[in-house]
Amino acid sequence: MRLLNTATLEFREFFDHHVPSYAILSHRWGPDEATLQDFERGEKQNHGGFAKIRGCCQLALEHGHVWVWIDTCCIDKKSSAELTEAINSMYQWYRSAQICYVYMADVLWEDDEAETLQTSIKRFRASSWYTRGWTLQELLAPRHVEFYDQRWQLIGDKQSLAEEVSKITEIDVDYLLPRGAQRSHEPCIQAWNCRGHHELEPSVATKMSWAAKRKTTRIEDMAYCLLGIFGVNMPLLYGEGEKAFSRLQDEIIKQSNDDSIFAWTGKLVWGSILASRPINFKHARYICRRGPVKTHRKPYAITNQGLDLPITWRAWDSEREELRVMLDCGTCGPQGFNNIVLNFESLSGHSWFRVNTSEIQTMEQYTWYNPPDQPGPITVMRTPFTTSEEEVQTKAGEMRKRIMVETKPNDEQPSDFPAASSSTIAVHSQSHLNQTRNSRPSRSSTTPSSCRSTSISALLRLR
Repeated sequence: MRLLNTATLEFREFFDHHVPSYAILSHRWGPDEATLQDFERGEKQNHGGFAKIRGCCQLALEHGHVWVWIDTCCIDKKSSAELTEAINSMYQWYRSAQICYVYMADVLWEDDEAETLQTSIKRFRASSWYTRGWTLQELLAPRHVEFYDQRWQLIGDKQSLAEEVSKITEIDVDYLLPRGAQRSHEPCIQAWNCRGHHELEPSVATKMSWAAKRKTTRIEDMAYCLLGIFGVNMPLLYGEGEKAFSRLQDEIIKQSNDDSIFAWTGKLVWGSILASRPINFKHARYICRRGPVKTHRKPYAITNQGLDLPITWRAWDSEREELRVMLDCGTCGPQGFNNIVLNFESLSGHSWFRVNTSEIQTMEQYTWYNPPDQPGPITVMRTPFTTSEEEVQTKAGEMRKRIMVETKPNDEQPSDFPAASSSTIAVHSQSHLNQTRNSRPSRSSTTPSSCRSTSISALLRLR
């Protein structure tokens, strides 16, 4: 870890347990930041960003801090190895700091009169600092955070501004201040059958919702800036685009059994089991890790063809020909506290894709089968990992050829859910899938829904 001396403005590297106490800066990058190379060439003063560095050092020195860490100049960004280490370690670096200074260059704080104070509050709420992906972990990780305006005048700290920051960021105060009073959030109060279920650790979906409205300059950084928040590590591959977010979800799944990672919404009629970007979780703020009904299913596993998702509780919607699978996670609302349900639909008799992704659906009507206390098979759904719409389009041609071979007009359709087939490739291109749905033979309407729901084996492949 490279730190900057607040008195001499000289750098020094520290390793492991030898890192001294330090302050840390959180800010939004400007167009003319002073980098490590600018310091080494003696050109730091030629950049507008140097004034920010000097102001931070002066403030830290006044508070008795000898060392400070600033991302613009304490990382050698020409070294891919150092950049990877820094990004994977950044959450912990902010967590370990004695104090985090938040510098808001677009806020001028004036509180001498009531009118000017109201104007200052509006500026504080509208600061672009709240819109950036990287500043999310810089808000959550440090134990002590102080906010400063463009003149380095103190606005307040995270504790005194917790209510205001919570309204701006849509992060519950409990998660901004983990040691604060535990409270039931608003949907719990509205839910008639919820008696309160405060969770010390927010669900994966809730954490994703915090990043839903934030942005980063690079597409990949929208995933990389969340590594520390989810406690995962992975190599940086700039140029991979939205695949970075898919890789992030893969890593989360490897370490967590939280079903809420699948509780996203989108505009796709047919979709993958994984979300394509954080904005798909914009309505997931109040999704909980556990629902009122426990599925008691086995852990899911990642394969080279997708996700093996064991299922127990399921229902069959005969009108829409959709399979409804219950997740372990739940959500609150006016209808009560219920388990979240995902809908799947078959493609050519061998493949199942998620459908109706436009809203979060909960367990309500329908007859549910195969509860864990009753006899019946616990089966597995294999779901695709590909989330990029571009990749889906490239697979569409392959699927059309296979459907022409596998689905013939005179083929007899099975009365039960089909067994997995190793030759099936499925896509969720909306236009192609709509054509497929219109051309495929329909299932027999005389098949009992209970029969359909007691033996499910689905294979979904995109690779």
